[in-house]
Amino acid sequence: MRESQPPMALRQVARLLNVKPYRIDRALAVGAVPEPALRISNRRVFEQEDIRRLADHFGVKLSGDEAV
Repeated sequence: MRESQPPMALRQVARLLNVKPYRIDRALAVGAVPEPALRISNRRVFEQEDIRRLADHFGVKLSGDEAV
């Protein structure tokens, strides 16, 4: 994700990684991946580093052409 791009919501990240949102939710709940530091209105907001961690956890390769 470029510096100018805004953080993403859970569903946006799930769509980007081609992973069901509940799988991301579960990975965060059991501590397999650290919770994102940012929350807005008690909803997780994923920044560049959070998305990279999730991609690594799920074995997804992010190319330079994608949003991250």
